[in-house]
Amino acid sequence: MTTTKTVLITGCSSGFGFAFARRFAEAGWSVWATLRGPLDRPEAAALAAIPGVTVLALDVTVAAERAAVVAAIGPGGLDCLINNAGYGLTGPVEALEDGQIRRQIAANLEGPILLTRDLLPALRRRRGRVINISSLLGFVGTPFMALYCATKHGMSGFSEALRFELAPHGVQVCAVEPGRHDTGFNRRLDHPVLTPDLPYHSLFGRALAHRESRGAVAPDRAAAVSDRAARRLLRLAEARRMPAKLRLGRDATVLFWARRLLPEGLFDRLMIYATGRGAA
Repeated sequence: MTTTKTVLITGCSSGFGFAFARRFAEAGWSVWATLRGPLDRPEAAALAAIPGVTVLALDVTVAAERAAVVAAIGPGGLDCLINNAGYGLTGPVEALEDGQIRRQIAANLEGPILLTRDLLPALRRRRGRVINISSLLGFVGTPFMALYCATKHGMSGFSEALRFELAPHGVQVCAVEPGRHDTGFNRRLDHPVLTPDLPYHSLFGRALAHRESRGAVAPDRAAAVSDRAARRLLRLAEARRMPAKLRLGRDATVLFWARRLLPEGLFDRLMIYATGRGAA
């Protein structure tokens, strides 16, 4: 008798997370889909309408909500955890407030690490998988995204170390590092209000305008882009052996090899040039 596989996915209100939940459910997985905030919102209703999906409230930065999710998983174990929840913070480091910095680290790094720690007994019982959604900014830095880069570098490093730690227990770990995907991510960026006296005002203004212009994505395009990523992730979760890292998108692959093969000085000049044009 075949046991239905179970997956817990964080950050399912839209974009990648919603597409992951739907694609895994359609493939026959039992899906625990989590999202931040109250469950009486349209996003939660849309998730709950998918056969095989159970919706849970989870803000990964709140200990009580993490504990409730772990309790809901129960003693049966977990086959896969997908740490997808997070958001982007952009802005010159000098302009960021203490609270903005702490919230970014808590949501993108600390919360997922704590949730993973608490779910490891359930994952060990099923010899499961951990898939951490990092970013191409998990292996390269870009101006005005320093805190986001820090958290994604952290997630990629956490994934690599955890992979070695859990290998003797049969639990596989992969860091997925997507490039640009038109899911509306740039529309939801947090950023500081810059005063004209800061030296970054003009340069950051152009970079922010460029990012915001890429945030207006038609819903059908965002859904199609997210679904392509979801199909790739499902294949990853069902593969006999997961790679240590998976880069999604041509830009992620090109940047990875450029960072690796170009002389450091040339790569730096290219990044500075892109920043000057407001494209980084």
